[in-house]
Amino acid sequence: MMHWSTRHVGTPWVAGETDCWHFAASVWRDRWGWQVDPVAVDPADPRAIRQALGQIDPAVWRPVTRLAEGDAALMARGQRPCHVGSWILLPEGPAILHSVERAGVIVTAPDRLREIGYRLVASYRWAACAR
Repeated sequence: MMHWSTRHVGTPWVAGETDCWHFAASVWRDRWGWQVDPVAVDPADPRAIRQALGQIDPAVWRPVTRLAEGDAALMARGQRPCHVGSWILLPEGPAILHSVERAGVIVTAPDRLREIGYRLVASYRWAACAR
């Protein structure tokens, strides 16, 4: 049986629709019923993305060290977060489902992030999630 995330792989990246934050929010909504507010930022502006992702609201998102499926995985190129995806648990191990400009939606194992220029810098759980 295929993991539920496979139906998303290959979805094109579209600013304001399936960029990293909008895609992650749609997964959280459709898969778990979480109504996560969108981040109002130009997804083509790296500085704006870093600023928005650097201001995580602790009333909405709680930091976690032991990730569960659906947790927000913040990634960085350089010092500050600039990208987000959803942590998933595949039969072969944990991975991140995320939407990358020019590549679309992909699945990346945490130990392969450096190959595409990212590193995992933080993880959060939506505070309204009762798990």
